[in-house]
Order: sequence, then C-alpha cells, then structure tokens
Amino acid sequence: MKPPEKIETERLILRKPRMDDAPAMFAGWTQDPEVTYFLMRRSHKNIEQTEAILIWAITAWNGDERFPFMVILKESGGVIGMIDPHIESHKVGIGYVMSRAYQGKGYMTESARAIIEWAFQQPTIYRVYATTDMENIASRRVMEKAGMQCEGILRRYAIQPNISDEPRDSYIYAIVK
Repeated sequence: MKPPEKIETERLILRKPRMDDAPAMFAGWTQDPEVTYFLMRRSHKNIEQTEAILIWAITAWNGDERFPFMVILKESGGVIGMIDPHIESHKVGIGYVMSRAYQGKGYMTESARAIIEWAFQQPTIYRVYATTDMENIASRRVMEKAGMQCEGILRRYAIQPNISDEPRDSYIYAIVK
C-alpha cells in the first residue's frame, strides 16, 4: 500500500520530494536551530546535509514503509515543511517539521489531517500515531487539533541531540478508527 504521490488540501499540496527542494528546506528549517531543536537530528551546517536527507526521502518512496511528503503552499508553490508517514502493519506513524515563518497558521494540522484521512481510507490501517518531546507544546497542539488524543508517556524514549545525548521522555498521541 502506497499513498498517492500528491495529496491536496484546501491550502496545501503534499507531494513526493524532489532534489530541487533542497534550497527551500535548508533556508526554511534544516539549518534553523529553533526549528530543529526537538528533532532527532542536529541542525544542518551546509546544503549537502540537506541534499543527503532528500536523497533518503526520495529513495524511501521505492519501499513499502516510508513516504515523506513536502508540504507546499498552493497559493505560492513555496515549500514550507515536510510530513513523513511511515506504515507499520496496521498503523501509521507520522513525523513532521515546518519552517518557522509558517508555524502557528494551521498548516501542519491540515497536513496531518490529510495523512490521517488517507490512512483511514485504507482497509488495513486502524491507528495513526505520533510522538513528541514532553516540552514540545506546539507539536502537542498539532496532534490535538488533528484529532489525536494523548495516550501516555514513553519514558526515556527519544534522543534529541540538540537538547541532550540521553533519551528523553515523550508523549504518544493517536487516533483510531
């Protein structure tokens, strides 16, 4: 099961990544320490690091588990973020990142809802979930606005190298059909 290479929402287009997305990614979030603070990788120091992530993202579409989408503004065609659904048997996990300039405008919630809608159209998918560092209030709000509920705390779950080299506690949110 693969999602379509393009999903449209009211204001956005979610599409398969391309190598020419690298400059927008680098300028928008991969090099921004505020945006990458809660990510599980460090801020990029050069565009080559971002290009390596894009090669991974493009190649992931050849498999059956991960399908990273670029988040594009319909109005301008600008690349403003990325959402990465990964299929695990009967469930789909999502991770996401958004340029600081576009945070707080509901774009990531709209993206997450689109992925949830696609996932629940699949007969074998029953759960969509995401995790976030306990201090990442903005990410928690995205999940809540997308219809997910907090199910609990995952102790010492994820390493955010921009914060600590030790695993930190995370919340897990999910929505089920």
